[in-house]
Amino acid sequence: MLIILLMGEKMKAKNLNNSSKKTRNLIKNTFAEMLSEKKEINKISVTELVKRANINRGTFYTHYNDIYEVAEDFSNELIDKFFSNDILFDIKNVDQFIETFFKYLQTNDKTYKLLCKSDDSFFFLTKYVKIVSNKFLEICIHSPKIKKRTNLQLEINIFLEGLVFEYIKYCRELSQYTLIDLYNYSKIWFNNFVELRS
Repeated sequence: MLIILLMGEKMKAKNLNNSSKKTRNLIKNTFAEMLSEKKEINKISVTELVKRANINRGTFYTHYNDIYEVAEDFSNELIDKFFSNDILFDIKNVDQFIETFFKYLQTNDKTYKLLCKSDDSFFFLTKYVKIVSNKFLEICIHSPKIKKRTNLQLEINIFLEGLVFEYIKYCRELSQYTLIDLYNYSKIWFNNFVELRS
């Protein structure tokens, strides 16, 4: 039985012609809209999603096993868009990284606001923070300006987790700060961070 299930997974992954990509995008976009309205993934049913997307259940199950798989695919796509960015791989300093990161958030503002309005956004944001933190750490380790490296990862994580919390508040319109404010603060924080570790 497990082999049959695994083969089914491979079939779904391979079946990505143009029509399949369009269908998956339709499912993900419909999911994002519903997530914004309902605030929780467990309140979204396959029945309601397929009705809204104007597709049948069989089409849905050709592409996904359940709503949680759609949520994971949606969040992975957002992460992949940022981290597969060729510009990102060429970045050698944190100033450039912060610039690129906030430009990406600004470009995808509507999508991230949809995702962050969900009470289930934690699983996505945890993954995002981990990846951003590792890239940030990698840049810091290779920076000749940063000499004191004790608790480097811890300090980066605390900063990023605080920033993400404030960003969620911004997305939910609960923050007095704008995305520009968060960007400017990140630049100031990093300059102080480098100065203390020089």
